[in-house]
Order: sequence, then structure tokens, then C-alpha cells
Amino acid sequence: MPSNQILVIEDHPLFATGIKDLVEFVATNAEILCAASIAHAKELCCRNTPSLIITDLRLPDAQGQEVIDILTQLNPNLPMLIMSGDDQLLNSVTPSQHAPSWTLSKSEGFEQTSSVLLEALTRAGVQVQWRPNALSNRQTNGEHLTGRMGQNNGIQLTHKQQQVMHYLASGLSNKEIARKLDLSPETIKTHLREIFTRMNVKNRTQAVSLYRKIPRLNASAMV
Repeated sequence: MPSNQILVIEDHPLFATGIKDLVEFVATNAEILCAASIAHAKELCCRNTPSLIITDLRLPDAQGQEVIDILTQLNPNLPMLIMSGDDQLLNSVTPSQHAPSWTLSKSEGFEQTSSVLLEALTRAGVQVQWRPNALSNRQTNGEHLTGRMGQNNGIQLTHKQQQVMHYLASGLSNKEIARKLDLSPETIKTHLREIFTRMNVKNRTQAVSLYRKIPRLNASAMV
């Protein structure tokens, strides 16, 4: 019987947290194992029985096809969701033919990402707790905000907040953003709390997802 364990292999803290949050949203009973390298992933696979692997293709100790080959050697029948921010690299790899596999660009929006994730979890036999309209409500919320751009009640971020969001969407940590903008990490936290309020989101992952869907943030009314 398939377990409810999912192994996430991602060395970037922001993306690792984002994947973990999304998995927890649709599979509330899942046990999520996290590794930041292939070596750590091997250790976890030896001690556990994950039903699905979600992996990045750029890791400290392996990249590209090598990542897939090593994981396939560990368990050729283990379903795998392969992700990368480098579309060229993503298109160059060949997934294992022995088990279901999916490829997903990190630049995809919330709708596509959640759709592929749901399919992968279901095919892997992971128990998914469906919340009626949960995903569609999140998507609709994002589309509603996007549709309001240019109106008086649209999302309005100050120039500094837009800079913070730009760096946040680029994958930088609070400390890295602080160095870029010559601010303190505490000031960045304050900016993020205000940004989350203005964008009507709960965390940085949701903020980045919504930010990427908005073609141009309305900065005409600064406060």
C-alpha cells in the first residue's frame, strides 16, 4: 500500500517552502521529507518509503539528467515530479520510463502548478484531501486582483515595495534583499507584512505567485 510520504529535493529555501506549503494544502495527511542534496535524499530514501519524489534539477551535488538517473537507481518504480527554473535544462532531460513522471517549470502559475501536483499525488497513491473550491478560490482571488489593475481599488505598492517584490520573486532571502536595498532585515520584514496585506495573501509564496500573474503593478497612487 502506498505511503503518504513525499520527498521534496530542493536546495533553495524559498522554493522548498513553497512546494511544502502547496503539498500540505492539498494533502493534509502527507508526511513531507525535505532534502537539499542528492546525498541527503539517498539517506532519506534508505530510511523511508516515499510514494512520490519532487525534485529540482540543479542541486549542490548533481545536476540535470544525473539527478534523475541517481533517483531512478534508488527506486526505478518511484513516481517523480521534476521541476526547474531553467526551461532549457528541463526540456533536455529524459525521465525514467519505469514509473509515471511529470516535468514542471518553476515559472508556471499557481493554476498549472497545482494541477500537475494534484495529478502526481493522485497517481502516486497519496491520500489527497480535496477541499471544495479551495484551489479555484485561490486562483479566482488572484485573477480578481489582476483584473482590478488600473482601477482605484487595485493593488498599490510603493516603489520600495515593488523593489522588494522584484527581489523576492527572483528568489532572494530577506537578508539578500536587505543588502541589495541597503536596508535592515527587520525593515524588509516590515515591508513584506505590508505587501502581504495589500496583496491579500498570507505568505511569500502566495505573494510571488500573484506578483507573477500581474502584468504591471499599479504604482500611480503612492502612500
